[in-house]
Amino acid sequence: MTSIARALPLTLAVALVMATSARADTLAAVAPAGDDVRKALLVGPSGQVWEPDGAGTWTRRAEGGVSADVRGAAVASSALIVAGKSAPLFRRDGDRWTAMRLGERGRTVVGTGPRPSLAIGKLVFVWTGTTWKRVGRTTGAITALWAASETKVYAGSDSALVKLAGGGGFGPIATGTPAVVALAGAVPWAVTGDGVYEVAARRAHRPTVGGAPLSVFLVTATVDTAWALGTTSTGPALARFHKGAWTDAVPPPLPADDPPLALIADTSGGLLVATRGGAVLFAGSDGAWTAGTRADALPVAPPGPGPARGR
Repeated sequence: MTSIARALPLTLAVALVMATSARADTLAAVAPAGDDVRKALLVGPSGQVWEPDGAGTWTRRAEGGVSADVRGAAVASSALIVAGKSAPLFRRDGDRWTAMRLGERGRTVVGTGPRPSLAIGKLVFVWTGTTWKRVGRTTGAITALWAASETKVYAGSDSALVKLAGGGGFGPIATGTPAVVALAGAVPWAVTGDGVYEVAARRAHRPTVGGAPLSVFLVTATVDTAWALGTTSTGPALARFHKGAWTDAVPPPLPADDPPLALIADTSGGLLVATRGGAVLFAGSDGAWTAGTRADALPVAPPGPGPARGR
């Protein structure tokens, strides 16, 4: 990602972001774009979508329209897919949302990783490029999902990390760690109950920042570097793993009492952090953070009375 030195001063950008948040424009999910974190789509709890300009501003041009409380989002080919707590899922066609049914019912989880994936109940689906293919079934409830292809799929639960095996079943991976909270990255990393887990290396990590243990909220990774975002006794903290070692990194200036929602990385080492309250911050490979801005360009409501209301 190019230098961000020409961006708005941080204090001004934070003020703009927080002004947006004051209008209750909270965020529920982020759908990443692999080549530049500033191209990610931001999604609100009712399907509001803020589209990127690729330079640090996200603009909403249409209201939401999803009847579910959004909990995850992904882009399959060019279509934005969101999921609430349970099926159906929803697909965005232009500025409109339509229900997307895969013939199953149950709790839904939107996967991460290079290939879009979904879980409905204990069933796992992976996007082939043209359709959603059912690739397997887990034995436990799914809390996290990651896919790189129709055969390279990992799922997490409150008791195990499992990998797709032959015949559509999933086999356990002996991690020696507590429950899998999340899976993320261009290569799979997991957030566990006591740290992070490097899936490819089968290695548990307990990062520290400033010598203090890091309580990890989110993890992300490129093919050769991982980042863990969390807190220590002194506040928000970020750790970077590269060439076999963890080092301290400059943490994003997160607003107080606003929990982080998403941490994503792009192929050049850029990072983006979004919070549930609506703050968006991004950094280039130099590690310097800038706050993004969100704007509204909604159509003007037609004149006349509002919609009828029941008694």
